[in-house]
Amino acid sequence: MDTIKEKRMETGIAGPARSYRTEYRPHKERNRMKNRIRMIGIDLDGTLLTKNKEFLPYSKKTVEDALEAGLTIVPVTGRPLTGVPVEILEIPGIRYVITSNGANTYDLAELEAVRKEQAPYPVLTADSVLRKAHMSHDLVREILSTAPGEDVIREIFVRGVGYHDERTQGLLEAKFALAPQIMAYINRSRKIVPDFEKLLTDESSHVENISLMFLSQDLRDRVYNKLETSFNEKRDPLIHVLLPWVTDMEITHILADKWLALRDLGRKLSICENEIAAIGDGDNDRPMLHGAGFGIAMGNAPDFVKKTADMITLDNEHEGAALMIRKILEKGEPDGSEID
Repeated sequence: MDTIKEKRMETGIAGPARSYRTEYRPHKERNRMKNRIRMIGIDLDGTLLTKNKEFLPYSKKTVEDALEAGLTIVPVTGRPLTGVPVEILEIPGIRYVITSNGANTYDLAELEAVRKEQAPYPVLTADSVLRKAHMSHDLVREILSTAPGEDVIREIFVRGVGYHDERTQGLLEAKFALAPQIMAYINRSRKIVPDFEKLLTDESSHVENISLMFLSQDLRDRVYNKLETSFNEKRDPLIHVLLPWVTDMEITHILADKWLALRDLGRKLSICENEIAAIGDGDNDRPMLHGAGFGIAMGNAPDFVKKTADMITLDNEHEGAALMIRKILEKGEPDGSEID
């Protein structure tokens, strides 16, 4: 695990919706795009979606046009499967989705869509998971033991759903009282349980992700240091720790990685690494921005993420992801020319 750094995500608008030059960062030693882009992995929050969690019409039309032209578009998100917006899952041609920061890769064509009682959102049963990287129950218990107490909001993702207790639900409702779009996402993708032990004694409960939210950055950093000390003593590090927000932490299996999942899907589809583009804005997107044939950072991404990418586009409020998809659709690859 890296030394702790403040990795606060910037959410401000980078500038007006006007032409400006994208920036190419030639930090990777490789042939630049002799192959046309055939697959695009796209983060959701802070990338394809606005800060109000909207999937805007231009972005949707661009994704539809790219799919119709034969590109493989893959949502790659930290959300559980039930948290992926239904308007994205229902786009004809969206077949694959990578969730929980790379813990699961789903083939939507092989999943049965059913509907919750009294709810329009389709729940997708995980009968066909192309790739999975889950944590053992003992490992989950060990991690959770480092963050006990009333100052931590704790969730675990199991079988495409997030689980938390009544106390956490109340804290989240208070935290996001002025953000109904976020609470709508939480209510759609979470279930309330008395505690985690019943899940952790069920052999079919495969834990994809642990999400921890702290009342302060200092507390988060202290828990991080506990984890670092504990797992550095092991020969196998076992876990992958992400710091998506200044008071948040997400923990997955060491092989739950957006790039590894995207790369392995490409191999299954006979798409090589140089034929893959990745677009994102966060700490959990850095592996795929670095590993893909072309990594594109959003204008709203923090500097440490932008430094990982080959190119920077407009922010998510100005649909920078859609603009780059349109470039790839028109030219086969991004370039450093003006974005119109």
